[in-house]
Amino acid sequence: MNAREPRGESIHALVADASERQALIAMRQLGSDGLRVGAAARDPSAPAFVSRWCAMRSLVPDFALHSDEYVDALLDLCQTHGVRALIPVHDGPINALQRRRSDVEKVVRLALAPADAVAAATDKARTLAAAERVGVGVPRGASVAAPGDADRAIDEVGLPAVVKPLRSWLQGEGRGGLVRAALVTRRDEAVDAVKRLLDAGAEVAVQEWLPGDREAVSFIYADGRFWTRFAQRADRMLPVLGGNSITRESIPLPPDITAAGERLVEELGMEGYSEVEFRRNRDGEPALMEINPRLSASVEIAVRAGIPFPRLLYEWARGGTLREYQSYRTGRRMRYLGGDIGWLWHALTERGNPELPRPGRAVGIFFADFLKPSGYDYLGWRDPRPAARATAHYVREQFRRRVPAG
Repeated sequence: MNAREPRGESIHALVADASERQALIAMRQLGSDGLRVGAAARDPSAPAFVSRWCAMRSLVPDFALHSDEYVDALLDLCQTHGVRALIPVHDGPINALQRRRSDVEKVVRLALAPADAVAAATDKARTLAAAERVGVGVPRGASVAAPGDADRAIDEVGLPAVVKPLRSWLQGEGRGGLVRAALVTRRDEAVDAVKRLLDAGAEVAVQEWLPGDREAVSFIYADGRFWTRFAQRADRMLPVLGGNSITRESIPLPPDITAAGERLVEELGMEGYSEVEFRRNRDGEPALMEINPRLSASVEIAVRAGIPFPRLLYEWARGGTLREYQSYRTGRRMRYLGGDIGWLWHALTERGNPELPRPGRAVGIFFADFLKPSGYDYLGWRDPRPAARATAHYVREQFRRRVPAG
């Protein structure tokens, strides 16, 4: 760690990228605990910037376009404000920080698992290999090196199938970006999806599509033990296949995926926070989807259920004392309304997508959820401005997409 004295007002934790929902949750929890929290983002409309708990806000270069400049800006902020822990909450910043990890760790504590564990978690081929070593179920799948391999893969896996990049974030020459999996129901769709991902520079696999519940277990793991565990079920996602959870509920720890998740975390050495995602097949058997080494967009449900993941992650990162949490409140619900409107639009306009119900049923599901007691993402009665900013940004974006320019 660099021992240089801070030049500006001291900040306990710096959250990047502040445009993400989980950045706001981390800021609210750490701020309400009496810590001074800063936010860094490439977007001046980031909701976390207007939180009452935002003690310092800074615009930084776009990590997708200027990776080194982005890291340099974060390190300057950390030195200027004596930041004790840097908390990245997006795949792009994590990719940038991983590439400069030795530089970063000379300046600030990074709230991220060890470099090799993060590398394994962000490479699905390595993740699946680790899962198979420790007896964790994985989807049936086949790797694809060229568009012509798609037919062979579909013959092995069957339809519907998922065409998946082995890395969610691709950093190319001068630009990086997220790449998404695609659900395909026809052979020609599979070939097209494989070609698109290969052309983008991704390594590709074709996996079986699983229709059952999406469940995830989150952990804080350090010093060879699990300090807390939390489980949730996601009922809807956006993008509808493998995107961010829209509606989720805290559930009792399922014994099968909890034990499987623990084995995988230990195998990878995934210290700090991690979220291990599973999906069940028609018979209710779970298969691993991925392991996430950062706070996820769904972390607020855990906080509201009584597990303070952002505070635990901060304490772990700065070398503080961890507290064990053995239980939490189940049956708590959260809903991301902007995402749910997007989900409903897909359900009304797409046909033949097995992830989506028929339009009439989708409308019923959407409106019925207003009758269920739920918390809503961004909405905090003690901190209302982020919700207002997020709503205004959502309305502007929808108008821009629907109304032609000129």
